[in-house]
Amino acid sequence: MTKINTSLAKKPPAPMYSAVKKLDVFGIDALVAELIAGNSLTGIAKAQMVGVASLISWIEADAERAALAREARAQSAKIWDEKAEYVLQIAGDPFELAKARELASHYRWRAKAVAPRDYGEKVTNEHTGAGGGPITLAAVDLTGLSDAELVQMQTLLGKATT
Repeated sequence: MTKINTSLAKKPPAPMYSAVKKLDVFGIDALVAELIAGNSLTGIAKAQMVGVASLISWIEADAERAALAREARAQSAKIWDEKAEYVLQIAGDPFELAKARELASHYRWRAKAVAPRDYGEKVTNEHTGAGGGPITLAAVDLTGLSDAELVQMQTLLGKATT
């Protein structure tokens, strides 16, 4: 008679919190504090033992939570800007200075990525007419159109605004 070794049989997995439950326990206040401190979404997800995609989905599932997270990331830009200055100040030798310049460049890029309005390049768009001159506006005379043509014009203009 063959004896079955039950110790090798698969045991049912221990109940696990879902990512949503873990993140609900972690809470938006803790997430905001982590983001303002300059921690990345990847680092936060790893610390909470959830996937980055799960963290992002959890944030975006609630409009208020998403707005708070966006504001926190924008505030974290100040941290990245200060880190850029700090690493340059503490560089002790030419090698450390070269490394500090690279880090400072990355930190400033990160500040620009999370708060482009405050740390991005200022872009100005100018609209000009032919040859760089002013834009000319032409008046259209509608007095010669029939009622049917006016209705058609109104329909077309209505489509252009939607």
